[in-house]
Amino acid sequence: MKNYLIRMMPLFVCTLSAFNATSQDDAAPIFEYTHEGKAYPPVFFVTNVDDKSVKSKMLQYEAFFALDEKAVGLPIGVRVLKGHRTKQDGTQASTLMLSASTLGIIPIVSNTEFKVRYDVFVQGKSIESFEYTMDSTDVDNLWTSAYKEHETSPTEEQFLLDTIPQFLKELRESEVVQQTFEEYWEYFSE
Repeated sequence: MKNYLIRMMPLFVCTLSAFNATSQDDAAPIFEYTHEGKAYPPVFFVTNVDDKSVKSKMLQYEAFFALDEKAVGLPIGVRVLKGHRTKQDGTQASTLMLSASTLGIIPIVSNTEFKVRYDVFVQGKSIESFEYTMDSTDVDNLWTSAYKEHETSPTEEQFLLDTIPQFLKELRESEVVQQTFEEYWEYFSE
């Protein structure tokens, strides 16, 4: 019995550390961003995110002079899109067959991908794109999965908000975008 406990100790330690890593609610964002210098020009802001959390979070960083959803005539725009995609690997097909053979007792498992895409465009043409993805696993019931719409989970919402400082950091490093912003301020001063 003592040997068994000694052999199982690393497993218990790994499980405990994994539990602690996943149970942190107030985790710090992966990327920190502080805007330095002149604010970026006002942009036409487009998103398919229903709530206003993305826009308000971007405004907190004070990187843009303005994010306007109604100013269609602005030459520069930022588009934020989110999307879900079920991966076409063997996981879903094999668990679907297994679930069907047990009349739905065993759930259907599918691997999904949540993607957030930021596009910077000038006069409707994209000049730079930034994509961030998160993989997850969904478990559904055979009988109710056809009627279930995929809703954004709280983890995916947090991932979406965590991509904003990373996007702003990569935006600052993009030469094409920075040249466009400088050209805007050259023609349109504050």
